[in-house]
Amino acid sequence: MKNPFVIIVLLFITSVSFAQRGNWNWGNDNVQTISGTITDNQRPCAFLKGNDGNTYQIHMGPVWYWNQNNYSLSLSDATIKGNVKTFDGTYNIYPFTIEQGTNKMTFTDNNGIPKWNNGKEYGWGKNSKGKGNCCCRCNNK
Repeated sequence: MKNPFVIIVLLFITSVSFAQRGNWNWGNDNVQTISGTITDNQRPCAFLKGNDGNTYQIHMGPVWYWNQNNYSLSLSDATIKGNVKTFDGTYNIYPFTIEQGTNKMTFTDNNGIPKWNNGKEYGWGKNSKGKGNCCCRCNNK
């Protein structure tokens, strides 16, 4: 391919598909409320040992969204409402809300659309600058 325009278009299409993939798993097709204990909170994922005996990877979304809302996740009991997906036998949760004690953090609207997307089902949101949408799976622990 010697045409730079073709290369640029292909790169753009690839980046848009990764942006969409990053928010694809939010949504509301398998919303559950899971309670348990946060055992690790290293970005881009945290981990919850559920009271049901399962370990869940919590996809945390963009760092800037956490910072903008003064959110923090402590290694303690939590209740998470979110979209639960299973990939290769690993439970993943894309949170709508996380509650710890009296602290409630909100990440999506009632349809599971992330707050950082400014109401758009897919995309990067105006502040994300293409970063932090948890486009990749977290490392299994």
